[in-house]
Amino acid sequence: MKLAKSEEHRLVILRDDWTFTNIRSGDTINIIGTFTSSTPSTSSIPSSITITSKSNLLILHPDFLLTATALSDATQCRRKPLLSNLVRSSNDASPALVWGNMLHEVMQSCFSSGRWEESWINQQINEVINKGLCELLKIDVSVEQAKREVGARAKGLFAFAQKYLGDNPKVSI
Repeated sequence: MKLAKSEEHRLVILRDDWTFTNIRSGDTINIIGTFTSSTPSTSSIPSSITITSKSNLLILHPDFLLTATALSDATQCRRKPLLSNLVRSSNDASPALVWGNMLHEVMQSCFSSGRWEESWINQQINEVINKGLCELLKIDVSVEQAKREVGARAKGLFAFAQKYLGDNPKVSI
């Protein structure tokens, strides 16, 4: 392994389930744990770390964010039984969960399009609610009530964009 900002090399030994990790040259990884230090007499031998099922941790592609739901739905995930137990079933829908998911979709649409004006946000709210009619049925909420709820939660999106987004960094006062 080559460290990003130096020419220092480290030896990473994968054991147990970690031996099946599909790491390729050029992949970004984070390693959490304790490295053994190389002594001056063995300076040609790099410091090392052994990652096992009981000690230390390797994170492959740490810059990619995956939801637990996406992982538990994966057909090839070896940890699927554990993740499936951690993810709430669709029968456990609550109003807060539905509003949060809908607001997340609206915000994601705003980020993707780079549009934050009120008319665009309202249009996205309508689309998200129309796609989520099944969820509204589960929590026994009307479309009009859903528009009011999501709309109230989305009030801060324009202010958020004005404060934090732009071509140049904003000065905080």
